[in-house]
Amino acid sequence: MSDPMQAPTSGVLAAAATGVEDFIVSRGGDIDRIAGRSGLSTGQFALPTDRLDLTAYCRLFEEAARETQDGNLGLWFGQQFQPQMLGLVGYIALLSATAEEAVRNLASHFAYHQGNTHTQLVELDNGLLQLEYAIQDPAITQRRHDAELTMGMFCNVLRHAMGADWVPEAVLFEHSRPEQAHEHQNAFQADIHFGHRTNALIFRKVGLDRPMPTANADMLEIMRASLISLARNHHNTGQAPNRPSLKEQIASLIRSGLAERSCTLSDIAMHMNMPAWTLQRRLAQFDLSFGTLLEEVRYAEACRQLTMPGKDMGEIALALGYTETSAFSRAFRKWSGVSPRSWREQHLQKTAFLGAPQVTRALSSYA
Repeated sequence: MSDPMQAPTSGVLAAAATGVEDFIVSRGGDIDRIAGRSGLSTGQFALPTDRLDLTAYCRLFEEAARETQDGNLGLWFGQQFQPQMLGLVGYIALLSATAEEAVRNLASHFAYHQGNTHTQLVELDNGLLQLEYAIQDPAITQRRHDAELTMGMFCNVLRHAMGADWVPEAVLFEHSRPEQAHEHQNAFQADIHFGHRTNALIFRKVGLDRPMPTANADMLEIMRASLISLARNHHNTGQAPNRPSLKEQIASLIRSGLAERSCTLSDIAMHMNMPAWTLQRRLAQFDLSFGTLLEEVRYAEACRQLTMPGKDMGEIALALGYTETSAFSRAFRKWSGVSPRSWREQHLQKTAFLGAPQVTRALSSYA
């Protein structure tokens, strides 16, 4: 089968994030804050056939692991991720005739699900097969959690036919041995090896002629055609549908970093995995200034918080990254021409007159 993605983009279908919101929350994470820091919004997870930026998807798990202090968060997300959650490519595997055909279809079709990615099924000696997976975009350096969750996903495809107790012979990872690596042994019940040229599952070919419980040749062809058509459409448009603009991505990261005062140009550039000068250049292409955008986001967030009657000025100042209330008051007066207290009083009078909560238009641009 020829690959239509001659110039593949680093995107992944949103089906790969199915259940991620509940999973991260169950681990004690703030999904809105984590998604924002990653350059995503939770609304992008809603439609499985939408495409997410792969860099941001990988960063989502890195940020979640950091906030929850769960160093193996990606590992355990993959272990509970069932094939049907993977969307079209998952159903292509599930609808295949046998377990071996499922693995071969998974390897040959995964590039349509996730761009700039290598997947291959290799026959080794002694009746062993090696299912390889590696992101090929060199700009994506934060990929450990993605590799560990993907190996878990692949295992669950085989378990669908081979039984819940099926385990591979070995699991290979590109990244170096992390702390608490004993959890990998517990998760896969197999030999684990780190620092390899690719990520891979190694398993025996014997028994793979077992039929898939949900095999359906007609539906398989429908799913196959749908996935390829979807990939071509994304490739032809050149960008993911509903993907936030550069301004929206940066505004989201600024807003998430305000309270921790981690919203400088360098901070945002680091989150976007690029040098600060590159971010400045990209902003300039759209006639944007980082300093102006930072002020706009701060002003919008200040207005939003001032509409909350229970918030006092000290709390709002801290949430915006100011150590002193007086500094916040001076900044707000510069933005609006009035003090924060006066703005709040005017807002309350307006909403009382209208009989319903109203928020300034500026908020909708950055919420």
